[in-house]
Amino acid sequence: MLAAAERSGADYVMLGNLYGYGPVDGTLTEDRPLAAPGPKGRVRAEMWLRAKEAHDAGRVRAAEVRAGQSLGGGAYSVFSLMVLPKVLAGRLALVPAALDVPHAYTAIGDAARALVAVARSADGWGRAWHAPMITASVREVAGRLAALAGAPEPRLETMTDRELTLLGLGDPFWDELWETGHMSHRPYVVDASALAARFGVEASPLDGVLKEMLG
Repeated sequence: MLAAAERSGADYVMLGNLYGYGPVDGTLTEDRPLAAPGPKGRVRAEMWLRAKEAHDAGRVRAAEVRAGQSLGGGAYSVFSLMVLPKVLAGRLALVPAALDVPHAYTAIGDAARALVAVARSADGWGRAWHAPMITASVREVAGRLAALAGAPEPRLETMTDRELTLLGLGDPFWDELWETGHMSHRPYVVDASALAARFGVEASPLDGVLKEMLG
């Protein structure tokens, strides 16, 4: 896509994620180095670094919006796949994450609004922006989902290493969660204030986002 943007003269706004940073301590801001040790994170970092190089060389106008775990209607994420259906069915949800530490979620509608805002700007280029973030624990999000749906109180347990290993044997997608375990098993708080200050794009209320997931 970068090469196509360069050839056509189109601007290039990437929707990325937070994998490229790797493990971090404290609140994550856009000026943290892209120091991921694993392949998923290195690929994400390299994609942005190549786009930034092309931008700095004057070959294209490039920017990146980095989102957290997806929530909202049509979202495809660990929460939507492993938590939502179990909560709605009143069944136990085994989750590959710590249940009571803060995580960074992004509503897909908020990510779209951020992309549009950056694309329409004159000065949002040549850098990365954090998409609007909803900061909440898995238990908090699941609890609100259940309340909105009229479902029983969620039953949640953190998946053991053995359970995750067995899950990965059947589908390599789940095996890749080992690399990003720092995002799900430790507090992970992301600062999106730069985007809000420049473009006025802020996170949507959690209840509204969950209602979209319920249809």
